[in-house]
Amino acid sequence: MNGFIAPDELLARYITSSKWFHKQDQTVTQNAFIPPDSELSVTRHLGLTEGAIWIIGKKIAESIPRSLHGRADVETSHVIAQHLNVVPQPEDGNPNHANIINWPPDKDARKMCALGIARVAHFVANPEGKVQIR
Repeated sequence: MNGFIAPDELLARYITSSKWFHKQDQTVTQNAFIPPDSELSVTRHLGLTEGAIWIIGKKIAESIPRSLHGRADVETSHVIAQHLNVVPQPEDGNPNHANIINWPPDKDARKMCALGIARVAHFVANPEGKVQIR
């Protein structure tokens, strides 16, 4: 797996909460990009088919367990523009897993970074509709 993530590489943040996007206009909210701790999990598109991207998303949703509403696609350059970094962190079942790191410690600063990313992220609805996980 390539250790370098190019600025034009697409990243997918799986949308597993209805609070992470607006249904009316299919836009992503900053909540989708607020890290639960010091890292935010994403999946690189690198070498994956559209179908493979969704298979990974379904597995992630099942493991939480949560609904898979869709995904937010964003170029790495937009993450870097927020003074954050993206590092490969391959996992079993997701060799394209990566983490967005170097979040500021201040909660409001984290929200501003997340908002900057969300503004340029492209929402892609789950092609199977919302997959409900029980």
